[in-house]
Amino acid sequence: MASLQRNGSHVCGGTLVAVDAVLSQANCFQGKTPGEYNTDLLSFISGHSPAASEWTVVLGRLKQKGSNPFEVTLSVTNITLSNLTGSNVAVLHLESRPTLSDYIQPLCLDTGRSFSEGSTCWASGWSSGRGGEEQVLQEVQTSVSDCGNASGTDSFCTGSLNLEKGASGGPLMCKQDGSWFQAAVLSAESSTRKTRAVTVTVFPKLDKAMVLIDYAADGVHLIPCGS
Repeated sequence: MASLQRNGSHVCGGTLVAVDAVLSQANCFQGKTPGEYNTDLLSFISGHSPAASEWTVVLGRLKQKGSNPFEVTLSVTNITLSNLTGSNVAVLHLESRPTLSDYIQPLCLDTGRSFSEGSTCWASGWSSGRGGEEQVLQEVQTSVSDCGNASGTDSFCTGSLNLEKGASGGPLMCKQDGSWFQAAVLSAESSTRKTRAVTVTVFPKLDKAMVLIDYAADGVHLIPCGS
């Protein structure tokens, strides 16, 4: 789990997905005007925009307020934003590669796996209104739901989740074949819909953003997550 910090303050969550890249939510960078990379990708590039220099990534953190003896703070050199319809993600390129430990671990990416309805998943993140005075990292259990008419082929749905802005960018993760897979990027702006009298939260499937993620991370993922 990563804490994306702007000028030293937590803004959003993220996950380590490559040797020097963190995946998050593009909405965390609203208000910035990136330079155009091409018709599908937008990019912040250090030296061309002040945005990257304003951000750091903290890995290994449990509490936003209090001691975190195992955390590591890394500078950001580049921020790539998705401009793909329905896939609003961001990839932050780190200045150096973090050393993996019990407290700093990557997360497998869902590249088209099928999670059956009712499968248990977890949402993880920080928010100022939860986690007590020290704002401890929170995990909320949910389950995979039928998307109904919510463009099911492009969407991933769970039971209703009440997400606050600080949790945006964090992972929605599900376990399969002994590994944890990130199925979606959390967003406080995620839509909720009623299907068969049940309220679900709708996320864009992460596999739609794999072209962007591979581009921004130079195709170097940390662990082989199986087929």
